Amino acid sequence: MSPLLDYAGLAEVLGITESWLRRHIRELPHEKYGRAVRFSAENVAEIRNIYSVQPETKLSTVVVQVGPVPLGARPAA
Repeated sequence: MSPLLDYAGLAEVLGITESWLRRHIRELPHEKYGRAVRFSAENVAEIRNIYSVQPETKLSTVVVQVGPVPLGARPAA
């Protein structure tokens, strides 16, 4: 079983401030033991998934031809 992280530990893992975590705790999965807030490895993975951003469109593949262009491939003038 992996150790539980407190605010300071999670802030270090995610590279963010403790104050940001405290302000957004209602939006984040966590465990609460009395007044102590802790984050499990599963909570960390879910937080990363929640804030993961995927591009809206995929980039199309660009084909670059090197060398002379075949005669049939030249655009008509």
